[in-house]
Amino acid sequence: MESKIKNRFGTGKALILRGPRQVGKTTLFNKVLAEEEYLFLNVDDPAVRRLVLNPKLDQLKNTIGNLKIVFIDEAQRIDNTRLALKLITDQLKSVQLYPIFWP
Repeated sequence: MESKIKNRFGTGKALILRGPRQVGKTTLFNKVLAEEEYLFLNVDDPAVRRLVLNPKLDQLKNTIGNLKIVFIDEAQRIDNTRLALKLITDQLKSVQLYPIFWP
């Protein structure tokens, strides 16, 4: 899995990782991204939840800044998460997006 994730760096596509709870999805991404600069957004955090619940492109740009990798943990918790993912992928082409979902 590590090599598959690393091979997607810089493609501009979202790489979604889905799996059951507590199987190491977040740990895997943290290991793969250990030497990279990235933004870690956990939707369990109320401030992140507000950002993702009603995403606005300017707010997303300000939050992401110049970072090229965005890692979103617990992405399934907010219905509008997919809208935020679409905005980032479509409008911020230089950003590599890694959201984690569990069923």
